[in-house]
Amino acid sequence: MISKYILSAALAASLCHQAHAAESESSPPNVLFILIDDFGWNDVGYNGSTFYETPQMDAFSEKWMRFDHCYTPSPMCSPTRASILTGKNPARHGITQWLSGSDQPHTRKEETPQVYCPLPRSNGLQENEITLGEAFQEAGYDTAFFGKWHMGKIRITGGPKNHGYDSQVAVIEENGCRQFSYKRYFRNAKPGQSFNDALNDAVIDFIRQECDKPFYLHLSHFAMHAPIVTSPELRARFEAKKKALGITTADTELDEYSHIPHKLQQDSAEYAGELFNLDEGLGRVIDALKESGQYENTIIVLTGDNGGRTTIDKPDATATVPLRGGKTFLFDGGLRVPTLIHWPAHSKAGMQTDAIVSSMDFYPTLLDMAGLPLKPEQHRDGVSLVPLFKGGSLDRDTLYWHFPHYQGEGSYPASAIRKDNFKLILNYHHGDVLLYDLAEDPHETKNLALSMPEKAAELERELIAYLKETEATIPQAQTPDQ
Repeated sequence: MISKYILSAALAASLCHQAHAAESESSPPNVLFILIDDFGWNDVGYNGSTFYETPQMDAFSEKWMRFDHCYTPSPMCSPTRASILTGKNPARHGITQWLSGSDQPHTRKEETPQVYCPLPRSNGLQENEITLGEAFQEAGYDTAFFGKWHMGKIRITGGPKNHGYDSQVAVIEENGCRQFSYKRYFRNAKPGQSFNDALNDAVIDFIRQECDKPFYLHLSHFAMHAPIVTSPELRARFEAKKKALGITTADTELDEYSHIPHKLQQDSAEYAGELFNLDEGLGRVIDALKESGQYENTIIVLTGDNGGRTTIDKPDATATVPLRGGKTFLFDGGLRVPTLIHWPAHSKAGMQTDAIVSSMDFYPTLLDMAGLPLKPEQHRDGVSLVPLFKGGSLDRDTLYWHFPHYQGEGSYPASAIRKDNFKLILNYHHGDVLLYDLAEDPHETKNLALSMPEKAAELERELIAYLKETEATIPQAQTPDQ
């Protein structure tokens, strides 16, 4: 028999949700920001994956606004996460490496490091930043942070609660989480339940309970970061699919600008299973918004912190082909991520844009969508994406990247600029520049630096000027004691 307590709780929740639905037209919009870790651009079916299955995200893509050229400001997690919360380029806020990263060089066996790359200028999110959480907190929102933090140790930064979030759940300080071993975060988790499901369940509880004021909820999943683990059932399902499709062990390629080979084909049943589980859970979260009557008054952003991990240094990597590179690389495979935005009454079925946008744009965009004043002195490198929903364009034609570190996952220290269709990468280890026309060569296979020296020189000057303006730390020539 159902207890009176359960009935009364359910009734209270129902009444609360009905009130939300009734007030949605005049109430400030809620905000749900969903961040997926190491999210390859073609990890989703709607971008071309035939082995992985993401039916929920594919369905979102048909109804929400698709951003097919969304770039992260870094090919690495911590810098991008800080850029989302500050609206600033990593070169400006100083977190240019994963935290706490290493200054040790990584090269091929026959190579010696050519430059010294010091640790990031900043070891965590700084107190003087007015974060996205603080901006919504100031506006009277109930703010919450769920999941992976990774923007500096809690004892140094204070974590989410010290940066604008009223509540926090399962905050992962660094890269210490496994899908089926996470009791420190959810002590009452069900046996066999994945971390994805436990985190999504907590979000659903929040959605159902929150009703007295609008919320901004930052949902930061640990998936699809290594270690990749799925359930026996999903592993068997995708092993069978792999066999049916005739997929064998993926070919690999050692890129001339990598010291570890890349995988060229999506073939991991473990990866496919974990991604499917994540996708299903996100569908449940959106269903909870709909059931509570809050969906049509909730702005939703779904994006990734950097491109997929493609190097074979760890098992169960993904592949970003036809894009070049992957996580830690300034090629598009390391920077482009699937991105969808639901803006009630504005995003409609079939909306898609090829505009060049950045994760730094989410800060001013969300304030703009919520009808809140912008903070241009804070989100200095971001622009509002609202004009794109109205058929307009952005008042910006240039993006910059600065990842001045040797990386264990294959990449060398580099900076880059994209202006219109041209992208230039300045590689500090090799001492050269790479120039690509992404309109003609989206896979970055034809270096035009020698055939277009004037264009290369122009973009290099502009990139160096930006790095000087932001006081970016530039790798220096290696000395014998380094």
